[in-house]
Amino acid sequence: MVARLKFGIATSNEGFTPLSTASFSDLRPARIVRELIQNSLDAAVVEADEDAAIVRFQVEPILRRQIPDVRGYEKAFEKAVAHQTKISDGKLPDAAQQVVDNIKGGLHTLKSKNATLLSVLDNGVGPDGKRMNSLLGDGSSAKSEDSSGSYGVGHLAPMALSDLRYMLYGGVMQNGQRIVSGRAILASHAGRNKLNAAEGYLINDFRDGLDGRLYDFISAPYPPIVTNCLDKIRSEWGHGSVVMMPVFNNFRDGASLWEVVSKVAAYNFCVAIHQGKLVIEVNEAGETRKLDKIVLVNVLEKDKERTRAARSNSFFEGLRPSGQNAYSILKTLSDQPRQKVIIRDGAVCMSLMSPSLSGNTRVDLFRNGMWITDDVFALRKADFANHQPFHAVIEVEAEESGELHKLIRKAEGPMHDALSFTLLSKAESKKLKKSLRQIAEHIREQVPKVGSKEYRVDDFLLVNTSTGWRGGASSFSFWGIPTLTSRKRSNQLIAGADQIDVDPPDDSNNPQPPRPPKPPPATEKKSRPLPFRSAVAPNGERKLSASISSEGGFPEIWILLRVDENTDITCDRIWQDENVSIVSFRIRDPDGDGKSLDSEIASGGKVVKVRGLSGNVTYEVDIEYNAPEELSSVVGTPVFRLEIHRPPNPPTDGQKKTQNANNT
Repeated sequence: MVARLKFGIATSNEGFTPLSTASFSDLRPARIVRELIQNSLDAAVVEADEDAAIVRFQVEPILRRQIPDVRGYEKAFEKAVAHQTKISDGKLPDAAQQVVDNIKGGLHTLKSKNATLLSVLDNGVGPDGKRMNSLLGDGSSAKSEDSSGSYGVGHLAPMALSDLRYMLYGGVMQNGQRIVSGRAILASHAGRNKLNAAEGYLINDFRDGLDGRLYDFISAPYPPIVTNCLDKIRSEWGHGSVVMMPVFNNFRDGASLWEVVSKVAAYNFCVAIHQGKLVIEVNEAGETRKLDKIVLVNVLEKDKERTRAARSNSFFEGLRPSGQNAYSILKTLSDQPRQKVIIRDGAVCMSLMSPSLSGNTRVDLFRNGMWITDDVFALRKADFANHQPFHAVIEVEAEESGELHKLIRKAEGPMHDALSFTLLSKAESKKLKKSLRQIAEHIREQVPKVGSKEYRVDDFLLVNTSTGWRGGASSFSFWGIPTLTSRKRSNQLIAGADQIDVDPPDDSNNPQPPRPPKPPPATEKKSRPLPFRSAVAPNGERKLSASISSEGGFPEIWILLRVDENTDITCDRIWQDENVSIVSFRIRDPDGDGKSLDSEIASGGKVVKVRGLSGNVTYEVDIEYNAPEELSSVVGTPVFRLEIHRPPNPPTDGQKKTQNANNT
């Protein structure tokens, strides 16, 4: 029987940008490749119990006649364009027109015989009817709880790599049985006495679904283009699956397949590759290249000077961590022993380098060999303020971590690159936080504390940050090893004046004769040091979040907000101190009762008076500020620092008399 695309009955009028495409249409290459590798890694190591997952990316020419039911696809596309144009008053919306133009371009490429096919093969468990039903359905996962993700976003992500928005699936199970299907996403269009849905499936027919099965899958002989891949899988690995993207758009940038795949795999699956649990193969232009434990070093070494993660809207958007941090992960894994840490809800493996390569404190969380996040509750940089900088790589594995693995998996977002406690119940959230605190305590036992004398300065310690907040969670990033800034006590903070002269008044139009120098006081009280540590980072428009900690308690401190003199970390732009004022200020102990400390904004927003700070507590601070519009237009997102001062001593009776005389 010849395989045909079947379009069901439309339940709504879906255009060329239906809701089902929202999860993948704007995904960048890094996200898509990561999803493909993750699904294959799960299918091989977790599901099929293989020692290592082999994931092969290959690009080869494809002809129009090789695509299953290409004529049926073209007819459905023409009807979809006609119907959507008709109901849109003769003109498609811009977003829909862009999709139509891409598909027309793909069909033209097919006719010119310049089209290519991207296939991703693996040695995984191979989909059976249940898995294929899930893959083509709503994306609900058919994976075990030990896997890294689901078919939710990943099952549609590769669609963005096909200019036809047409994918083919095939699998060989461990018993040798095969299954083949496909999916195309167009738009609602006219059928025989009905409106056809946007999605078409390469199946025999639809089922009633009462037994959970929605599709009657095609039987052999399968389309040759899929059969050839299944034959390779069977002969080389015995079992596995393939996902095929006809008319591969080459990431719309012309980038080399090896460049994209090797970088994404090295950054995000460093642990799995280093442990020999994942091997990536890339076959393009007749040449096969392999990314394994040996080549991994070369790939990451090339980017070890890249201190920033990929920017938003760049080609590699979504690729994290930065090249420098990815290389540091590899060095930590390679140079440090892998230790097992037993906690209440399971066990994790940890590699710990102290001091770290960059001089920054950093914790990277991996699950089943895949990088998840560097922003973990109780394991952030500010949580280790009094310890020597270190780099810890935490590995959470399904077979070792038990309940902890399930909780972390559940807390991950749809892209598996963050932890959100809102996805957990209150009891689950409490349990996960307790486990993470236990890991943090284990790290503290191994990392040396920094002596207090090393951080005592006469006035304040500045630790600037350039890393912002992702998803509302704080992530402090220190630039290099913290350095000390010693300054003399400011004489501008005068008791009773309740104001701070940031700049001396301009008296150029009314010059005054110079005053004779005042004689030194008979006795001079030496200023005590303030052993504070602080970090500041942006948290939205004209909003900042900060961390403040001190070894000792203080009944009162004064906090000033300053624009850093070199607000651009490249030092390309220099900016002078601006007239920044604080609009709102809140400081609290996150591990306490959550109540805010007593604080008062004074001097028109120039200073905040905070009372009742305890020692050895890392406080979280939220700040809203005002600044001239030209500040952001010149420097982009400004970098701030906090100045922490003692309140001035109350004036003596003699000083009060002098002030009153001057006022008179």
